[in-house]
Amino acid sequence: MKGILYAIAFACAIYAGAGDLFAATPVYREYSVTVAQGDTLWSIACRHAEGKEDVRLVMERITKANKLDAGHIYPGQVIKVPMRIQDSGLMLATK
Repeated sequence: MKGILYAIAFACAIYAGAGDLFAATPVYREYSVTVAQGDTLWSIACRHAEGKEDVRLVMERITKANKLDAGHIYPGQVIKVPMRIQDSGLMLATK
C-alpha cells in the first residue's frame, strides 16, 4: 500500500512540474507611462501586475527595461512598462 501511495505522489509531482517545463515563454511589449507626483516604482508595478503575479518581478522588468540605477524615478519621467501579450495579441489590462 505504501508503494502505491509513493507512486501516486511521484506521478503527481511529475505532472505538476511538466506544466512549467512545457509552458510557453511569455512575450512582452513595452508601453510608456509618465511618472506622476507621488508615484513610486512599487506603485507603478502594482498597477501593472497581472493577477497574483509577484510585484517584485514586475519591478525588475521595469528596472531592466529602463536601465534604472537603484530604481529611482521622478515626476514627469517617461518610463517603459513591459506588459505581457496574450495569445490573441492583446495586452493584459492594468488595474
